[in-house]
Amino acid sequence: MSKFVFRSSQTIGAAAAELDEQYLRQCFIDNGDLQILSDCEDPRRILLGRTGSGKSALIARLAKTADNVIIIRPESLALSYVSNSGVVEFFANAGVKMDIFYRLLWRHVLVVEILKARFHIDTEDRKRSFIESLWRLIPKNKQHETALEYLRQWGESFWKETEYRVQEVTSTLESELKGAAGASVPNVASLSAGAARRLTEEERQEVVNRGQEVVDRVQIRELSSVIDLLREVLLSDPQRRFYVAIDKLDEDWAEDPIRFRLIRALIETSLDFARIANLKVVVALRNDLLDRVFRYTRDAGFQEEKYRTSALQLTWTRDQLIQLIDSRIQVLVREKYTKRQPSHEDLLPSRIGKQTAIDYMLERTHFRPRDLIQFFNACIHHASGKVSISERVLIEAEGTYSRERLRALADDWYGLYPNLLHLSRLLQGRKDIFLLQDIPQEELETNCLQLLVPGLGVEGIDFQYMKNLYEGAMDPDEYRDNVVLILYKTGLVGLKPRQEMQVSWADSATQSVSRAELGADTRIYPHKAYWRTLGIPGVK
Repeated sequence: MSKFVFRSSQTIGAAAAELDEQYLRQCFIDNGDLQILSDCEDPRRILLGRTGSGKSALIARLAKTADNVIIIRPESLALSYVSNSGVVEFFANAGVKMDIFYRLLWRHVLVVEILKARFHIDTEDRKRSFIESLWRLIPKNKQHETALEYLRQWGESFWKETEYRVQEVTSTLESELKGAAGASVPNVASLSAGAARRLTEEERQEVVNRGQEVVDRVQIRELSSVIDLLREVLLSDPQRRFYVAIDKLDEDWAEDPIRFRLIRALIETSLDFARIANLKVVVALRNDLLDRVFRYTRDAGFQEEKYRTSALQLTWTRDQLIQLIDSRIQVLVREKYTKRQPSHEDLLPSRIGKQTAIDYMLERTHFRPRDLIQFFNACIHHASGKVSISERVLIEAEGTYSRERLRALADDWYGLYPNLLHLSRLLQGRKDIFLLQDIPQEELETNCLQLLVPGLGVEGIDFQYMKNLYEGAMDPDEYRDNVVLILYKTGLVGLKPRQEMQVSWADSATQSVSRAELGADTRIYPHKAYWRTLGIPGVK
């Protein structure tokens, strides 16, 4: 250790799992989630966690340790093509239930990917001979013939890129829906959400009736036969298990009801495939995205607990995070400078105030691997040329980390709250604990007008609240409550509605706080990760 010196170019890993291959390969910490994910009999197949909790790392590890893992990239799913379809939007806004079509879409995509992996269909010869060889392989019955007929119907296009198949299936439906609309509403020149709103009640009902007939005719039964064929014959070998993983669905996300319907249909489709014993379809989602999906797609008969029991929630304990940081320190230090296994205790100061240094750092994370890795990387940068991280260096690094963490938080929530960085100014210079009533109305109004008057606000839920306040559509108390709930939901603050309650953090397992529970004496706790950048006293 006496030869070790920090260099500013060194890190103990990258924020994104796809850029962190070296450390993930050598330092993966298995807290039991990998075994759950790889167990096809375990019902948990919706991988849930906040940004940086390790969803992508877990899927990457599954791909390394298990055979037959199929990774479907979100950019290949052509979600934007479906959600931007004027025809689909027209009928959805008119009142046609498109969920059957969305499920057909996902079943089609997943079946193709599974068959390609199962039979190694990667050449033109294999594509041409697949149906013929399949017919010889399977026992003859009516249900299997129906499945084979579906495969024959799609022909050559069946094997093209996922994006092409999604567009092709959607285009086929669009053509049939256009025909239905033209027959019932000849005066509709173009199909769009706006056109749907201009329909008379009689026209709308006719469009819904004809459109629903088209949607209900989609070949969901034929695809069910294909799934049965996979279960009974093609994937019946318990020694050959297959996995399909879909990650990063929450990137570049916007408030879009059609996309939320697509996500819900994907989740339901993953549960449909659960009846195949040797297959597991894994869908990774951020907690907040799943909450929005449920909120925007809730309908009669919706049972949220059915989905929750199929979810694997990623959480980390103090000991697991320390194990993670120590394993990465060992890769950084051991291979070049020592044969023994160093730990954080060799590099960090013994204490920061009354706390151990590692506990001081952990309190300034959301108990997620990415936060702790970024904090330690900041320490390395500030300790360049030194053999260890002093208390002064750690405090300096905290300032860098705090600014970067706030910026990253704003990026994470940009799709919902694009003006979050501006709203965070309401916390600047406050105490480490303060009351809801300590946020004066004039301060809220000033913060609001700073965006409204010069036209600097970005459209989103938060900006809509500002406009509602300015136009008198929302009273000041309601606006304050909504702003505080935004700060709470994003993790900037914790809330304690009443004295006898515990502090609630949105990214923890505790019960979330609703607006009805807020009152003037609600206590607000800014998260310590942001104290430095917000100028909150109490930091050394």
